[in-house]
Amino acid sequence: MIFVAIIISTILYWTTSNVCKYNFAIDKKTKIINIITEEIDPTIPKAKVYYYKELDCTGVELGWDIERVIKNLETISVLVYQALTTDIRGRPL
Repeated sequence: MIFVAIIISTILYWTTSNVCKYNFAIDKKTKIINIITEEIDPTIPKAKVYYYKELDCTGVELGWDIERVIKNLETISVLVYQALTTDIRGRPL
């Protein structure tokens, strides 16, 4: 169970950091495009980037609270147990 939790948290951290790095790259390229278009023809509209409101790319504190980890592991184990003991239609065995 701990191994699965470590894998899931690693994948989650990796995907979040890649999305934020991708957004940074898009911002940088948009600024470059705006500078180039301004030099070519000032009447060309500037490029804009829109993001999903809920996306937050601020740094995350990775402090480990043992009680929170245990609570999360208990929740995950209940979910896994329910998934293993329930058939596809949702009826218990």
